[in-house]
Amino acid sequence: MATTPQLAVQTGKLYVGGKWVEAASGKTFPTINPATGEVIAQLAAAGEPDVEAAVAAARAAFDDGPWPKMCAADRAKLLRRIADLIEKNIDEFATLETLDNGKPIFESRYVDVPMVAEVFRYYAGWATKIHGETINSRASAFTYTLREPVGVVAAIVPWNFPLLLASWKIAPALATGNTVIWKPASQTTLSALRVGELMVEAGMPAGVVNILAGAGAVVGMGLVKHPGVDKVAFTGSTSVGKEVMRSAADTVKRLTLELGGKSPNIVFADSDLEAAVRGAANGIFYGKGEVCAAGSRLFVEKKVHEQP
Repeated sequence: MATTPQLAVQTGKLYVGGKWVEAASGKTFPTINPATGEVIAQLAAAGEPDVEAAVAAARAAFDDGPWPKMCAADRAKLLRRIADLIEKNIDEFATLETLDNGKPIFESRYVDVPMVAEVFRYYAGWATKIHGETINSRASAFTYTLREPVGVVAAIVPWNFPLLLASWKIAPALATGNTVIWKPASQTTLSALRVGELMVEAGMPAGVVNILAGAGAVVGMGLVKHPGVDKVAFTGSTSVGKEVMRSAADTVKRLTLELGGKSPNIVFADSDLEAAVRGAANGIFYGKGEVCAAGSRLFVEKKVHEQP
């Protein structure tokens, strides 16, 4: 059996309020290399007290900390530093993703992780470009809109694209001045913990990003129901998404749900059929089919349906 390499990651810890801490219960759970069945590391299993601590830290960082009030250009600089650090450590991140998720190293190294760095750079650019409007409704009134951060955002991420799907949630939330509690999938937590280390290195203020590993039913739903969380961004199954929506209604949270889909490929008779075949195969089999927008339906114009 192959031996898992030593990894420079804060295993056995949660990242809360700018500090690496053990779970309040002291409980841990294993993360397993799916290719070998080997236990890579024991991770801290967050519980209800840890959810409370993370919400309190994120709330304090939003209500009293510098992040929401920081100049947008300075937030952009910090996001770019995070992108640079991810890129600098790209081989390590690719190894973490592949060990934890089981996907080919080519996908991790040349598709997923490079795109993560680009997502942080992209949203760093948006930090200085989100603004309100003035409305010339009448001469006696001055009317304007002011765009402000939502508050504390819970980012609940699945296992199929651990770091990439997290970046889609976390980077825009940070760019606009929100604080974040990141709940990675229990199967794929290692890259999240490593990003936490890089955020410390980049100079992220304490409490702006918090990382809780653990069971979705405890940590994820705990965040969904918590009155101190203002928004939930969730990617996962349709059934769990429905439960998230029901539970978030009690506190009237804002929601972004990316759930299982049935995405069609459409092939017309005048298409480049060889390219269409390659595209359709890639659309359903990329990522072993574990893609939210996998091309799980194929609509073909009748006159070319029978062509070999």
